[in-house]
Amino acid sequence: MPNDPAKEAFTPAQVPPEGLDTPYGYLYRPLSDGKQIIVAIAAFVSGPAFGWVIGQVPGDLTETARNLLFVPMVVIFFMGYSLWITRLNAIAFQGIGWGLLKTLFMLIVFRRKPESIEDVMPSRDKLLEMVVRAQKAGASFAPVGWLVGLVSGLIAMLFDSAMGPGKLFLLVGGGCVIWGYLLAWQGRRSWLPFMESE
Repeated sequence: MPNDPAKEAFTPAQVPPEGLDTPYGYLYRPLSDGKQIIVAIAAFVSGPAFGWVIGQVPGDLTETARNLLFVPMVVIFFMGYSLWITRLNAIAFQGIGWGLLKTLFMLIVFRRKPESIEDVMPSRDKLLEMVVRAQKAGASFAPVGWLVGLVSGLIAMLFDSAMGPGKLFLLVGGGCVIWGYLLAWQGRRSWLPFMESE
């Protein structure tokens, strides 16, 4: 009897190019490492460029104010990755850490060794779930975009411009939200590389 592909296909090499529908959500095939690095560099450079475009819309902002609009896009990039890393660490601990802690507890307290590797390491099905959850965590840029957008929009209201405070808030805050969702779209589809914490 053939193996269930949903339980087998959790590595990039086994995920078909069109992706895979799993019980835990849709799993996208990641780009190659080289392409992910190129996309990450392009995303990092495009953030300040997007901020520059936003700064040109009012037409009467000072150079200092326009330069300040570079900052939120860079902050969204790095804070989004920080949140992603935090969520990846939580997923890894839930999937692997608890098993190791339980094994250590059994060894120290009861002097009992694990009966099989499955008692320590997650099953293939659990690994599939972890990969899907890790990929979904790539959308962490979106909530960061909302947070940074709110703060940046409020700061933008202090800029001296004929556009008016309300429109400046919508322009800058909305731009941050849009940028966060663009990065989240790329992260969710594994176009951006996973970052590993030390």
